[in-house]
Amino acid sequence: MPSIPATIVADIRARLESGSLTPGDRLPSTRALADELGVSRGSVVSAYEQLEGEGILLASRSGSRIHPALVDTAQPSSPRSPSPITPSPPSLLRPGAPLEALTSSAWRAAWRAAVAEPHAYPSPGSPRLRYLLAEHLRLTRAVSIDPERILITAGARDGLRATLAALAASAQTGQTQTSHPHRLAVEDPGFGSLRAVPASIGWDAMPVTTDGEGLSPAALYVLAPAAALVTPNHQFPFGLQMPASRRRELVEWRRATPGALLIEDDYDSELRATHPALVALDPTGTALLGSFAKTLTPALGLGYVIAPPGLRAAIEARLIPVSGIAQDALSNFLAADGLRLHTARMRREYKHRRGLFERIFPEGRTMDGGLGAIIPLSDDDETTALARARHAGLAVESLGQYWSGRGRRPGIVVGLGAGSREKLSAALSQLRQIIPAPAAPAPAP
Repeated sequence: MPSIPATIVADIRARLESGSLTPGDRLPSTRALADELGVSRGSVVSAYEQLEGEGILLASRSGSRIHPALVDTAQPSSPRSPSPITPSPPSLLRPGAPLEALTSSAWRAAWRAAVAEPHAYPSPGSPRLRYLLAEHLRLTRAVSIDPERILITAGARDGLRATLAALAASAQTGQTQTSHPHRLAVEDPGFGSLRAVPASIGWDAMPVTTDGEGLSPAALYVLAPAAALVTPNHQFPFGLQMPASRRRELVEWRRATPGALLIEDDYDSELRATHPALVALDPTGTALLGSFAKTLTPALGLGYVIAPPGLRAAIEARLIPVSGIAQDALSNFLAADGLRLHTARMRREYKHRRGLFERIFPEGRTMDGGLGAIIPLSDDDETTALARARHAGLAVESLGQYWSGRGRRPGIVVGLGAGSREKLSAALSQLRQIIPAPAAPAPAP
């Protein structure tokens, strides 16, 4: 489900293509559009800033308008009647939804500077951004990496697609040898956002049961995949962190399996204290996928991959272009220490939100440092609660959907990111009315 800023961006692009908006047309102010849609002003500001960064909007003291120099791509027969901008479906309590507002002065200044002197960068991306990311990873993830190994992507999915395609091509040319060159081991349970990628390029995603420490290395020896996709710092949906001993076991499997690759999804690591990344333990046999969808905004559409030396050129050749303005804006934000300060604020905010959930649902379980929480239920209670919550406009999800088959646990997964604290409190209170508090145990005789 797209975020509200992404929905606004997509709608304005669609109106340009249909001809209901043309070069030079003025747009509503951010406050007016936020009031009209019933969303936060920060969501509209984020959307407008992205469109400005792409050269679609021109901002001035008098307001924002479609850039007059933009080519009118609408067909002559296209209707010119205005169409309303529609916000995305309800996102309150939706798992994975980050905080909507990113309106700091440093973020706005980073975009203004990027727009003032726009650049385009072919793969592997902006040299300055790659250097700054290397410094950021050194300080925050204990990863000492040559910036040349960092490739800028259009997000985690783009990075995974390019990495798998490069690995498959390497197997075809005989550069790597694995028993099953198109088999990817994935965690079960696990977050499904990346699972559609393997199938789209002819790979098989093979679920591997996780235990209290993460994905089982013993199962990998039996399955013999070409690669294993793991989230050692935030295994979904419980938010578990993989201990150092299990990380070493995964690296041992990779080294004992000719041609195999570990792919580390560094999901959510900015928001919690973590162990060093897998790529720090196994620099030549691990690819790390990074994204800013949770720490900044999904609308940014920018991430990175730390490529293994043997696959670097092949991965680079398969990446899609990324906005140069977005790359420069992120570079400016990193250079101004904006990301570190923003992440610190987010950690404090999510701590408050987890505390709010724990007060209303003491029987629930929060994800340390993360964006979500779990309410365990019985199968029947889960079905009833899901139906009633969705009828009430709450975007909670089934806990069981994160399993591919056996071992499914019933319950509700709740996101704590979307909306203000006030809206979150109201939504959680509404959910509490739907899910009665468990009965207190009877006193001992």
